[in-house]
Amino acid sequence: MPKYIIEGPDGSAFEVDAPEGATADQVLQHVQTEAAKAPSRPKRTALQTTGDFVGDVVDNILPNWGDELAGGLDAAKAAVTGQPIGEAYRAGQAEFKANQARYDEEHPDLSWVSTLGGMGAGLLLPGGALAKGAGMGAKVLQGAKIGAAYGGLSGAGEGEDLADRADSALQSAVAGAALGGLATPALEGAALAHRWARGKIPGYDGAARGLANVPRAILRKSKLTREERAREVADRTLAQRLGEGHVASGMGQHGPAASPETIAAELERRRDMGVPAMPGDITESLRHTTGWASRGMGPGQRLVRQSLDARKAQEAARVRQHIIDTMGSVTDPLAQIERQATAAKARVAPLYHEAYSQPMVITPEIEAIMGTPAFRDAVPQAHTNIRNAMRDPEALGLHMRPDGTIDPEAMRTLSTEGFDQVVRAMRDNGRAAAGINPNTGQPIHNTNSVHINARAGDLRDQLAAQNDAYGDATRLYADDMAQRGALEAGGRVAALSGYEVNELARSIPETAHESWALGARSALADDATDWGAQHPTGNVAARVRGALGDETKQDAIGRMGGNSGAIRQLQDRLEAEHQGNILWSEARGNSATAGRQAMDGDLNEQIAPAIPTGWKAIAGRALDYAAQKAGGEFRNGVKDRVAQVLTEQDPKAFRGHLDDIAGLAERDAQQAAYRHRNAALLAKAAALNMEPASEDGQVLVNIVEPADGGRPYGQYGRYEENFDAQGNPL
Repeated sequence: MPKYIIEGPDGSAFEVDAPEGATADQVLQHVQTEAAKAPSRPKRTALQTTGDFVGDVVDNILPNWGDELAGGLDAAKAAVTGQPIGEAYRAGQAEFKANQARYDEEHPDLSWVSTLGGMGAGLLLPGGALAKGAGMGAKVLQGAKIGAAYGGLSGAGEGEDLADRADSALQSAVAGAALGGLATPALEGAALAHRWARGKIPGYDGAARGLANVPRAILRKSKLTREERAREVADRTLAQRLGEGHVASGMGQHGPAASPETIAAELERRRDMGVPAMPGDITESLRHTTGWASRGMGPGQRLVRQSLDARKAQEAARVRQHIIDTMGSVTDPLAQIERQATAAKARVAPLYHEAYSQPMVITPEIEAIMGTPAFRDAVPQAHTNIRNAMRDPEALGLHMRPDGTIDPEAMRTLSTEGFDQVVRAMRDNGRAAAGINPNTGQPIHNTNSVHINARAGDLRDQLAAQNDAYGDATRLYADDMAQRGALEAGGRVAALSGYEVNELARSIPETAHESWALGARSALADDATDWGAQHPTGNVAARVRGALGDETKQDAIGRMGGNSGAIRQLQDRLEAEHQGNILWSEARGNSATAGRQAMDGDLNEQIAPAIPTGWKAIAGRALDYAAQKAGGEFRNGVKDRVAQVLTEQDPKAFRGHLDDIAGLAERDAQQAAYRHRNAALLAKAAALNMEPASEDGQVLVNIVEPADGGRPYGQYGRYEENFDAQGNPL
């Protein structure tokens, strides 16, 4: 029979035998008939079947690449033996496909085993690591990359030429990227739907816990309870809230960004200052959360209110102690003044006794002073003062006429004590002539008071010049009185401005500055306890901060007491107490304001969120919990746990709570990572087994004879799609 040349789709030419003068259809029919008459093939040996098994496993680990690997091995052998490499490669591909077809036909059960084994092994192919804590966007991107990589790899394994393979790889990569990118969101959505159903569908939560308790019962582990679920919900809420905002630390300034560690450190810092702080004090978010936990009638709500009330009851006493710890010891001002006066009199009494016993010499300087109105106006007052002391003025040389006027000549007989009494009366008159600053208690001098005080000072100096004992007595008594005056002035610290404190610092002796500071801190401490007792719901810390005034006043008070850092330390403590007051007001303020309702609604939503719709909701918010509205009993269980954590005053115990919260977060992260790994496996499996755009392993199914008389060419298709098991055309 003559030979005919037919051409394949890749341009390859095939020589076939057919009857002379046969048409294209007759040539094709003849080829197919002769193929059907081919002798039956001998069964494959056990060794060959083992090779087919391995080949099928390999072809499913890297789908569509089994024939390429087989062809590559034959091509390598040909290169060594000097045979045509291309022909060997194509022959190896064809043989592999033929053997695999026979293997599937002759050993269908074993074929399933090798296919599944290969697919399972393919799942172990690398997928790339993902950073711990990666967000949904990173997970989607990784899934898309896995799908694209393995889809492209699978697609590139099919096609007769490079162009076919590139086109197949591209189409499979795009499809694989889409499948891989959607895998993780799909599994996360399923997990969210599960949580949503636990709160929305009656009985679903109990059924879910019951199912989970089956293996726990077998393993003799404690059963999951509704209370444990409430604790988990609370800890997830707390995990989010612990990372919101900034720590409010010292002088009302924003501290570091909030985190479990910074909050625990701040709790310890405040404890070291003597402030029984709670985590709910430390950030605005935690304060709102504590306030939310206080509303209602459950055990958690009572715990919040009782803890805050107990702390509030001791606030005034703590503030008093803060003043003592930072500024120094305090005293009872009235008792201290009395003690100072008694001690002063005891110290100067011997000196005055000695001074008064010495003779008096009227010098020209003293005589000049005696001629001034300041002296003459003081003599009648001195006479009255002596009589009020139930003593005899004339015994001191102080004589008055019967009409109550002064006898100038008699003044020359004044004793030292008599002159001292006149000096004291002159100073009283000078003080009376001046105004008094109501805040500082210091005189506001005018011309008259200045001159009266000047003459009194001159007379005192003249007496001291001739009487050493008198000079010692007056100096010592003046020092004691300066201390007393400073103590009294310090007691008026709350009413002073910074400039007035600075003025006092200049006007009183430096040796009396500490007495002023003692009076000031004693007044602040006494006011804290007195005002706190009168206003049990008041903010004692804020009242003391108001008394300390602005920075100018605080600096002046610090300098007067010799410790410029004391006020800053006190302010830090008062700030911490003030934040505790804000929390107390938040929890005790039961009015349903719009802001409070909004915050409560937000927390209720966190406990039981509505299932979000759309990508933005899934990626942008914490999908922590299970229902739109949790029942009252369950919500109270959540509040119990929130109250326990956010009212904890022991930093060590609080860190224990943080460990529990971190442990739950780690378990949640592991579950999320597990879901992502499963999603990645699904993406990999789908991509590797994706139907390629081009396929090789085709057979001749038709010969086309061009209408223009050109050279006939063959059309190819998959064997199983065009022939039945017996080789008959379909």
